[in-house]
Amino acid sequence: MRPAFTAMIACLALAACVNVNDTPVSTRPAQITTQERGLIQSTIIDGMKDPASAQLRNLVAYDLSDGQGRAICGEVNGKNAFGGYVGFQPFFMRVKDGRLVSSYYGTGDPNDLDHFMARKGCGEAATGMMKISSTK
Repeated sequence: MRPAFTAMIACLALAACVNVNDTPVSTRPAQITTQERGLIQSTIIDGMKDPASAQLRNLVAYDLSDGQGRAICGEVNGKNAFGGYVGFQPFFMRVKDGRLVSSYYGTGDPNDLDHFMARKGCGEAATGMMKISSTK
C-alpha cells in the first residue's frame, strides 16, 4: 500500500472513534454520599461471586459542571469461585439526578474495554476536566 493511502485510512479510523456528542465538563472533588455507596453496592458488589468479601479503596466523587451529575471512582476487590482474592479492579460510575447513567468495572484484563473505560473516566475526572456523552 502507498504511504499516503495508509495515512488517510489511519486518519479516517481515528476520526471514527471521536464522538461528536461528547460534551466537556469540569470536575471538582466531593464527598461520596450514602446513596452513592448504595449504588456501588447494588451495581458492582452485589454482582460479585462473594459480595460479603468485597473490599473498597480509593473512593472519590466528583461534581460535574453544567448539571451533569457526579462521577464516582474507586477500586474493588473480591473473592473468585476458588475463594481467592482477585486483586483490586477500577470502577467508574456516573450518576445524575440520583440515577445511574453509566458504569464501568475492571475485569483484571487491562485490555478489556470496561477496564479501559473505568481507568479513562477516573483519570479524566481527576484532572478536573472530562468529556461525557451528551446523549445520556
